[in-house]
Amino acid sequence: MRIGLVGTGQMGSTVERLAPGRGHEVVAKFDEDRLLSAQDSIEALNGAQVLIEFSLPNGVLPNVRRYCDWGLSAVIGTTGWYDHVDEVARLVEGSRASVLYAPNFSFGIALLVRALSGMAPLLERLPEYDAFVHEVHHVRKVDSPSGTALLLARTLVQALSRKERIESETQHGAIDPASLHVTSTRAGTIFGEHVVGLDSPYDRIALTHEARGREGFAFGALLAAEWLLGRKGIFTLDDMLDDWLGPERESPPTSLET
Repeated sequence: MRIGLVGTGQMGSTVERLAPGRGHEVVAKFDEDRLLSAQDSIEALNGAQVLIEFSLPNGVLPNVRRYCDWGLSAVIGTTGWYDHVDEVARLVEGSRASVLYAPNFSFGIALLVRALSGMAPLLERLPEYDAFVHEVHHVRKVDSPSGTALLLARTLVQALSRKERIESETQHGAIDPASLHVTSTRAGTIFGEHVVGLDSPYDRIALTHEARGREGFAFGALLAAEWLLGRKGIFTLDDMLDDWLGPERESPPTSLET
């Protein structure tokens, strides 16, 4: 594929570094020094077939308008714009373009969410197992808890009737049993670790995902771009994973789009 990068920060740079290994070429780059603007024509993309965007939230909607005008495919890893999802969907559905968006392009996390969704019907019948989520990141991370931790927690809250809400604040007393506790640690240079725990009086299950770097997220974005090219419409990673499973398999929802 011929790829255009919208955003050349740490994620965009990692995508650029990994792309040749999958036979792709980055042919256009846009960043804070060279914004994709309303004055740009499709020639500015230098023949790019698909855009991979890790940019700022306020740029997503105007950028999508241009992708739709040009009838191109775009993979969007930017977060913080989801209040405009309905508008983006209308733009895409009325054009020849395609968009795939996700808050996290780690396929390890996608597999973990699918595993939780698959376990959920049995966990619903086993109230002895109490769920929690804990995440650890480096000291420079600005949000707490992480978006991925909240994604995992939402997956459990949506699936378990005994859990009604997410509690991400420190507890100084007994926690409400209807709350699913999400905790965070910030220390050192840890890139990212998420643990989903299921504790019972008899045993404890721990499902752990440890990110080794940004390469996993960049790899996922490239896989998504490969899948998206040639399709029309708006998609999430769930659509891609369901397509991989095939029409004979109906998979549970994973809430990756929330």
